[in-house]
Amino acid sequence: MLTLQPMKALSEPPLKLRANGLTVYFGSVAIFQMVVTAVLLNFSDGRLSVDRRFVAATLCLNGFLAILLLLAHRDVQAWVTARVVGNGINAWLFLFSVLLVYMAYALGTDSFGALPFLKLAAYVLLPAALFLTMRQPEQRLLWQDVLVILALWLPLDFRWMRDVWGWPSHSLAYSMNSLLATGLAVFLFVCVRGLADVGYRCHFEKLDGWIGVRNFLLFAPMAIPIGLVTGFITISSRQVPQWGLLLSALGIFFLIAIPEELLFRGIIQNFLEKSFRKPAFALIVTSLIFGAAHLNNGPRPDWRYFLLASLAGLFYGNAYQCTRGLLAPAIVHTLVDTVWRAFFR
Repeated sequence: MLTLQPMKALSEPPLKLRANGLTVYFGSVAIFQMVVTAVLLNFSDGRLSVDRRFVAATLCLNGFLAILLLLAHRDVQAWVTARVVGNGINAWLFLFSVLLVYMAYALGTDSFGALPFLKLAAYVLLPAALFLTMRQPEQRLLWQDVLVILALWLPLDFRWMRDVWGWPSHSLAYSMNSLLATGLAVFLFVCVRGLADVGYRCHFEKLDGWIGVRNFLLFAPMAIPIGLVTGFITISSRQVPQWGLLLSALGIFFLIAIPEELLFRGIIQNFLEKSFRKPAFALIVTSLIFGAAHLNNGPRPDWRYFLLASLAGLFYGNAYQCTRGLLAPAIVHTLVDTVWRAFFR
């Protein structure tokens, strides 16, 4: 049975969702999903027919997006946590529901294959099975945590999961995998594992914006000259329309910044801080890991990418330490990637 929380939590009655407090949020999530669907329709631009396959893929994408957004609300997060604590059936029901969403996609798009399904099933179920070996875990990093982190990270980083999403021509693979991994990581580490201070929340405060912009303004004057001098970046002459820049920033925020900040700051840096009680050490080590994770982003390992990504990791990590949330580092991350794509190449 999946039982990972302290015994005190097991004796507490399950939390009840406060409908009044969630109505606006649920409505906002629904509106946002409609906007996403409209954007998909616009970008298909006649290249894809709005048929059964398009509907199945869109519903799957929105399903994973809904998990991502709903788990960001503190009440939903607490409600889910209360129901999986000491109740392995509920935990497995959540995980199997994820597989059902994929089955709807695969069957609806006529892209089902035994091997892709087994790969996805292993990706979803094995990390949870690793946590089954834990009994009342402490907040410090354990060997099971390391394996779960690698199990969620490496298959995506090395693109082993790309063929799971065969329609249309694997073009949705990155988005689907990113949303799936984020929702799964939040469920496992926050709701099941009970890791504190992850900072995955939708509640925005002025401090998040201020700390995010401040760290970007400190990072840019250092990183841009280094990038130009080393030849890693050059100034681009292309013109990016404002609406395109906005859509790019939103895509970066949800598909790159939030997933990466959850992994590297909310989980890895958080664990290192709790394990070694040395925030500066955790910040530096996590930044180096973050830099190393970018070595395979190009056709071959590039020390310049490692250097700039590690430097960026220091500012992302500082934003996390200042706010104990993921919004501030995700804002820095989004600004960095958006400016890079808009003005450099």
